[in-house]
Amino acid sequence: MRMALLLGLSATLAAQAPRAPQTPHRTEAPSPSRVQDPHFMARLFQWRVSRITKVLGLPEDRARVMAEKWGRWDREHMERGQQTAELRRQFHQILMGPEAEDEKNARLKPVVDQYMTLRRAQEAGRKQFEEDIRSGLAPAQQARLILVMEEIQQRLREGLKDAK
Repeated sequence: MRMALLLGLSATLAAQAPRAPQTPHRTEAPSPSRVQDPHFMARLFQWRVSRITKVLGLPEDRARVMAEKWGRWDREHMERGQQTAELRRQFHQILMGPEAEDEKNARLKPVVDQYMTLRRAQEAGRKQFEEDIRSGLAPAQQARLILVMEEIQQRLREGLKDAK
């Protein structure tokens, strides 16, 4: 899930890279190794700073703080996503095993509990991120930020669809 987020963010970054006006372009998702690339991540950070500055009309230093929060949330979200993916893999492995249903239930209970704890942490992290990133913004800026974030999410989904 986190890898998907980074892939989508990279597709968004590629889609927002400066280009000649009216130049047709296709969003392309990078390889997973590119997502790990510090140069790419630096470009993503700079793109976010630029987009926040432009759309919200904030000074660059404030946009940098927001972009840093965004990056931290991405990393936390991706880490939890990897953990939940591993737990789902464990679900499948246990469910497909030869044990009786009672044994499966006993083995699955702690895994399900751990999964639900991670999901709650993921949701709490998302809410905290949204509150943090909106704090101190005027309502019009908050609305612009929400629209920009939704636009990025949409591009992320499109990038993932194209990557498949």
